[in-house]
Amino acid sequence: MEKKTILKQPSLCHCTNMRRSSRAVTQFYDEMLRPSGLKVTQYSLLNHLRRLGPLTMNELSKVIRLERTTLVRNLKPLEKIGLVKITVENPSHARLVHLTEKGLNSLEKAIPYWNQAQKHLNELLTNEEIRVFKGVLQKLESISQ
Repeated sequence: MEKKTILKQPSLCHCTNMRRSSRAVTQFYDEMLRPSGLKVTQYSLLNHLRRLGPLTMNELSKVIRLERTTLVRNLKPLEKIGLVKITVENPSHARLVHLTEKGLNSLEKAIPYWNQAQKHLNELLTNEEIRVFKGVLQKLESISQ
């Protein structure tokens, strides 16, 4: 996918710049993943469940650093279409999130599109920019723990 890159004037506010960048990258990944039927947020949730196995809501919330209420809201459509299954574990009554076979199949279908998006960003940025970018993101994530 050949896309023209237009550099925009940054804001004085770091938060505004991060939010703009985040929206642009999310929209880009969503567009690349469109043929798979998944959005990047859904892809990420399914991929975490594939890698880590069934997790409680609290565990999944911590792993992906997403507020529990937002996680529940994001899981509902996935559960409705059968990509995840949520069970209640006794005696703790913790809700356990499982990736279903259908969810695994959807994820497998999406992987080539995700790889294509990754490749495009790897071509847009230099190796040094990617290294610095990851380091900056890691620092920024540590300010809110």
